[in-house]
Amino acid sequence: MRLGLAITLSVLGCTPPEPVLSGIPNAPILSETADETVKSERTPEPYAKTTDIYVDIRHLCGKPLERVKVELHEQLGQRQNVRVLSGSQGQEIQFTRGRVRVHDGIVYMVSVPLNEPRYRREALQLTGFPPYSGGVIRTSREYRLNNQWDFRRIRMKRAGRDAEQVTEVEAWRWLPQERQ
Repeated sequence: MRLGLAITLSVLGCTPPEPVLSGIPNAPILSETADETVKSERTPEPYAKTTDIYVDIRHLCGKPLERVKVELHEQLGQRQNVRVLSGSQGQEIQFTRGRVRVHDGIVYMVSVPLNEPRYRREALQLTGFPPYSGGVIRTSREYRLNNQWDFRRIRMKRAGRDAEQVTEVEAWRWLPQERQ
């Protein structure tokens, strides 16, 4: 009997201990508190155009007109004229230094004539786009980029038939006929 008890105790005493994971604390690392359960809404930081950008097309295009109305006046000058476009293309607003097209309250096109002819890389930078010297579609009148930086089309009008420099940048976030 003593032998059985000794064998039983030795067998039970030799079983490996419970597995232990090192590095995991006993208390939870992320505990819920009343302050953390309420999600605080971040207020967007106010927009500030940098000095090296003439007109920030990337910021203005694709946003509701009411939200960028102040920036439009600051960057494009006073409103000159408003005309209703044919079909479902919305309206075009002419400013002193450019024009925009609006459909359903959203600015979908911004066109900006440049002060002087610029190479397309410089023209893109002046209008808020990254410098781009990759492939473009070349015609006798313009350079064109399609589907870049969330824009459907970016047109840069050439200074002349064979000129490398451009005089105007026109960016379309989307085309109205494609959204019908």
